[in-house]
Amino acid sequence: MTMTDRIGSIVKSNTHIDYVCQVFGPVEREKQPPPDAYAFGAFVAIALSDDSASHPPGIAGSPAGELIGIVYNTLLVNPEFGSQGPQLSSRAEQAVFTPDLMHETATLLGVLALGWQDAGGPRQGVPRLAAKVGATVRRLADEEVRQFHRDARERLALRYTAILLGLNNPLAPALLLDIIDRLSGLFPHEQTILQVMRNNVAWKSMIQPAG
Repeated sequence: MTMTDRIGSIVKSNTHIDYVCQVFGPVEREKQPPPDAYAFGAFVAIALSDDSASHPPGIAGSPAGELIGIVYNTLLVNPEFGSQGPQLSSRAEQAVFTPDLMHETATLLGVLALGWQDAGGPRQGVPRLAAKVGATVRRLADEEVRQFHRDARERLALRYTAILLGLNNPLAPALLLDIIDRLSGLFPHEQTILQVMRNNVAWKSMIQPAG
């Protein structure tokens, strides 16, 4: 894992597979992660640790491996919004005299775990282990995305589709369509099956009410 791959760290979870990642700000990193690194539909990895057992070295140097997830939501946090108090100093002056106050804004990402990878390779489904607060989140390279979507017979696999559609979130169909479009570029020989799947998802999203 390189510094440029890292986009943030876990600050909380909503469920066993639904995490909140805070994107690194100016305090954590001098150079901010580019927006496309954590865009809607971006595949990411969350570092795992398991203190209860000894594991062989996993992918990216994490003993227990990593969760593989996808960014499905973004939330901007701005404590200044709605503040009606008088401004005694300008924003430039605050940056000099009270720099900590300038970093209260944050970008939070909703990340859904779709599987995991360890010394045994990538697998799709609900992971046994959960990430911890402070776990590093990094973006996946295209080749890692390909590997995650191959089964043991090197065939294309999207076994996490039910997890996505079970979100009961109006963004779920759009997220799945975005995944299919990206996989179409990574798996050019699977265009036919991906197009059939895309048409099916698009049709269902039109006839079924959102949320």
